[in-house]
Amino acid sequence: MRIDVRYDNNVFMSTSTPSDPSTTGTTSSSSSTDGSPRGEIGRQTYDAVRRLIDTGMNKTEAFAKVAKETGRSAATVTTTYYRMAKREPDGGGVRQSATAAMRSAKSVSGAHVERLAGDARGAIDALQQRIAELERQVETFAEDSRELQRIKRALGKN
Repeated sequence: MRIDVRYDNNVFMSTSTPSDPSTTGTTSSSSSTDGSPRGEIGRQTYDAVRRLIDTGMNKTEAFAKVAKETGRSAATVTTTYYRMAKREPDGGGVRQSATAAMRSAKSVSGAHVERLAGDARGAIDALQQRIAELERQVETFAEDSRELQRIKRALGKN
């Protein structure tokens, strides 16, 4: 893949030439100053730190090494790492703050309660409809029984 970056009207433009010919010549006006599409620097930073941690390096050392390699401060790398980790499905192994955990639990439990309440309302409605149907059947059977009794009396077979 080749990326050409040019500065045009105060906006960085990039044209990438991927191995997939159908996307050749796409341009993006939201590229960063190093030519990476917007949002990729965070992902690249997170992945670089994760690789170092996975090799046994502690986080502080990993942040410092990635900072040195990228020319950013260790604080910037740390902030980026934790911001991206929180977006991971499992939280990237990063413990959420108590406030975030509480907010998440409330929204999940609130949604769960709402879903359960909706399910309960649906079940109650279905039961009420079934009861009404059974009551109509009982009334029909009672009418049929009375009619049968009248016929039996008329025939003298009581």
